[in-house]
Amino acid sequence: VGIGPNFAQGNRMPTLLMNYGVDEFSVCLQKPSGASGYLTWGPTEMKGAGKHEVATARVVGKHHWVTHLHNVSFRTKNSDMATIPCNSASGCAAIVDSGTSLIAAPGIALMQLSQQIPQIKEDCSNMHELPTLHFMIDGQPFELPPQAYVMRVTGATLEANDIWDVLFFKPKIRKLDMCMPAFMQMDMMSQFGPVWILGMPFFRYYHTTFDRKDAVMRFARAGPDCEPLPYLKNKTESLLAIDHSLDMKPMDVEVDAIVPPTLAGMIDFPYESKGELDL
Repeated sequence: VGIGPNFAQGNRMPTLLMNYGVDEFSVCLQKPSGASGYLTWGPTEMKGAGKHEVATARVVGKHHWVTHLHNVSFRTKNSDMATIPCNSASGCAAIVDSGTSLIAAPGIALMQLSQQIPQIKEDCSNMHELPTLHFMIDGQPFELPPQAYVMRVTGATLEANDIWDVLFFKPKIRKLDMCMPAFMQMDMMSQFGPVWILGMPFFRYYHTTFDRKDAVMRFARAGPDCEPLPYLKNKTESLLAIDHSLDMKPMDVEVDAIVPPTLAGMIDFPYESKGELDL
């Protein structure tokens, strides 16, 4: 389909969306297991709201939907003494990608985050004890609840070594119906800093509009039917207050259906002084 901000690297053929003159489209995934997702062509109207009630992030990448990411933290008492990923002035690069199953991040950053939260129990029984993940996208606050970053492995295949290898928090024993963090390790540097990918878990909580013409992404809260809701009703409200009444259930993910980042084959570690990957 070709839903990047521009031509893909090494390709100058017009994409389907380019041929149809589509400069703006939106992606949203419903939260329940097996529920539908939506790719909407053209501008999205938010009922009862204007564009000022969405969070807007500048796109800095040429080939990917990339923006700036800062201060990724669980904001627990353990995080006060921990190193916060992406807390430098330059921060990190965040690729917003609906084609990646989980959240991808540098191994060092994932290790830092793991020191801020209790161990996730295999039977998901301590979901209510887990904190919310906070981060800044191009200077604006975002958050993801435990339901977004904890997955329960389902499916019938346990022998796919390449899939298990991309998971950062690898279980000692592979088995189904177990819970673990929904993070993939991807150690890669770019001209905008260490690369993160906000994959499908992000789209379950944020209705995301991609605007090629203005080179921006716009984020609204995703309603139960993927309708865009105001990003923030007031300054004291939690961004995801609408979801606080939901049961603390993890994402169900079929292990043999996990899609790793397409960039994973371009890993270059350790980092050099200059960016290795042109985003």
